[in-house]
Amino acid sequence: MCADTPLSERLDESDAAIVGRVVSERPGDVQGAAVRLLTVEVDQRVKGDVDRTLVVRSPSGTDCDVEVPMDKAIGLLLTKAPEGGEPRGGVIKVGIGIVILALVLGWALLRLRQGKRPNLPGAPQP
Repeated sequence: MCADTPLSERLDESDAAIVGRVVSERPGDVQGAAVRLLTVEVDQRVKGDVDRTLVVRSPSGTDCDVEVPMDKAIGLLLTKAPEGGEPRGGVIKVGIGIVILALVLGWALLRLRQGKRPNLPGAPQP
């Protein structure tokens, strides 16, 4: 499902809003997903602090693809991508992974101290 949020809410949630012209387009890839990389020359800043020329990622090959005319003034609501193309929540995922690793290692060390070994089929017997 594509954006069905009212424009005023989308403007509030966006990091920047501009009026600009797409001057070039090329295919790209972000974490395995096809995107179009649009080079946009900014004619007017409506919201946010942006450079005079931007590279904007747009979906490619989805139901939400945006057709943009070349070298014609269009309005764009923009959201900054996470640094380095990382998915949002990466730090949380790493933290959860470390907690799970600590629990597994703690459980293994506890079993080792107690001298308990699992009885695995085909494993050498002590």
